[in-house]
Parts: sequence; C-alpha cells; structure tokens
Amino acid sequence: MSILFQPHAGDPQAPTPFPSRPIGPLWRRIVAALVDAIILVVAGNVMALPFFDTLSRLGAWGPLIGFCVALPYYGLLNSRAGNGQTPGKRLLHLQVVNANGETISVTKSLVRYAVLIAPFLLNEMTLPITRTPKFIFYLMSVIVFGLGSMTIYLVLFNRKTRQGVHDLAVGSYVAEADETGALKVQRIWKGHWVVGGALVVLFVVGGFVLEGSIQKLYDFPMMFADARLIEEMEGVQSVDVNDWTWTSWSGGGKKTIYDVRVSWSGKKAQGEWIATEVASRILQHNTQVMGRNFLRIEIVRGYNLGIARAWVNHRFEDTPANWKMKLRERPTQQPLAPAKL
Repeated sequence: MSILFQPHAGDPQAPTPFPSRPIGPLWRRIVAALVDAIILVVAGNVMALPFFDTLSRLGAWGPLIGFCVALPYYGLLNSRAGNGQTPGKRLLHLQVVNANGETISVTKSLVRYAVLIAPFLLNEMTLPITRTPKFIFYLMSVIVFGLGSMTIYLVLFNRKTRQGVHDLAVGSYVAEADETGALKVQRIWKGHWVVGGALVVLFVVGGFVLEGSIQKLYDFPMMFADARLIEEMEGVQSVDVNDWTWTSWSGGGKKTIYDVRVSWSGKKAQGEWIATEVASRILQHNTQVMGRNFLRIEIVRGYNLGIARAWVNHRFEDTPANWKMKLRERPTQQPLAPAKL
C-alpha cells in the first residue's frame, strides 16, 4: 500500500521533511534592497517631477505619499501574490517565506513592510518645530532610534536567522529561492536582545542628553522664538534656525553666521520678498543678530517623498547692517498674513 499510495504533502500522515533550506546571505540581501530602492527612486522621480509645484505644498506629509506608493510594491511582491520576491530579491535569488518555507499572506507582508519602514518614514518627515507638540518629537525619536537601531542590529548581527524586528513581527525569513522546503534555522541568541536593548537605550537617552547639551551651548529659547515668528507666516511649512561659528583655515579668522532656513510653498517670484520679510522679523525681534558677521536667509521650495525629492534653494546673505539698509529701501508691500493652523 505504501508503494502504491504515496502520502501527499498536505496529508497529516506525510512525514515532515527535514529542515534544510538555508537563510539568504546578508550581502545578497543588501544588494537586493539596493536594486529595489533604485527601481523605486527612478520611477518615483520620473512620476513626481512634472508635479513639482503641487507636491511642494505637501510639506512634512510628502514622505507619506512615498510610503503609499512603495507599500504595494513591497507588500504585494514580498507576499504570496508576488511569490515572496521583489525584482531585487528575484535577481539575487532570495524569497520571503515563513519557517515552513511557504510564502506569507498579503496582510503579513504589509505589516512587515510597515514595521520596517516606520523609522525611515518618520526620519524623513520635517515637522514645524513650533507648531508640533514636543511629545510628538519624543515619540518619533523613540521609533526612529529605538525601532530603527534594533532592526539594523538584528539583521547585521543575528547571523542565525537574519530577522529584523519586521521579520519577527510576522514570523518571516529571507531565504534562498533556489531551494524549497522548511528552513534550517536556530533560535536567536538571547544576548542579542540584551545588546540590542542597550543600543536602543543608548540612542534614545543619548539623543535627549545631546539635546540638553545643545540648548546649553546656544540661546535655544531665542532661536525657538525666531522660528515661531517665521512659522506664523503664510506659506511657511517649517523653519530651521542655526547660529554657526565658521573658522577659515586660510587665516581669515572666525566668522559668525545666523542661518535661517525656510521651507516655503509659495510662488517662485516671491522668494526675494519672503527672504526680506524673514530678515525684517528676525532683526526686529532678536537684537543679538546684529553682533553676527552675516545673516543668511535660505528659501527652499520643493518636496521630499522619500522615494523622490527635488528642491530649489535660493540663498540671500549679507551683514545685518546691510540687511537693515535694504529693509529701509524696500518698497512698501502688504505684510504676509499668519499661517492658518
């Protein structure tokens, strides 16, 4: 009977095959990720560039558009629907499977990608510093540095399974595609959790300590107040204020630059007027800027979708005294209205 009627693979009486399918090598996994990234970046830039003006109004939400575009790419292709292979994995002979060597469902694949991309997505989002609650920045820091560092550490140093947090969340592996059957895997060394947890604590706590140190070195409350004044302007998405000290190696000595970088969604023709208005508000509010060698105003228009980005940067730089002279000579125009929140 056993010779005439061989049990099928799905038969509960069928013998379980001995696990022998190996985990995919790290170097091939990295190359596959680069191939997929190149495909998405090229396609994303080609599709996005004709809509520059429209996309430049997205501000901090731009990366969410890129996430929604990349989600079906990774979510579907890494699942059963795509045989567990993106073009990069197919080229490098890799496949996303579970411990039994079977491809995973679309739902699990979508969750896997969401967990993987969350730190990178949040890291790309530039929120307005004065209009965003501080706990949001703290939460983002925990996800970016905590979840991100843990995932990278496990993929690099967890040699037995090469599972990051995204793989552990859904029970998936990246295995050799040229072989079939159950995977030959071992339990993760418990020490990885200790080391990974220590890294998470180091990055998160270190970020807060670094923030405190920076606030002691610079007049952060004044810089924050300057940023608030600018972020109240119509069309301003976010502001980055820095107080630089630049040392010339050619013997020119030290120079100080008060740098205000404005992400703006308005019309290109108004760039110089916006820079002048920014300089006016800064000089009226912060008298310490008069002691700097230069006041630099950068007006940036563009978008960042994560998978595609483009921007136009206009820099206006002069001494504070010359800025004041320009302000006295500028034509009278209607001041910009505060931004609508």
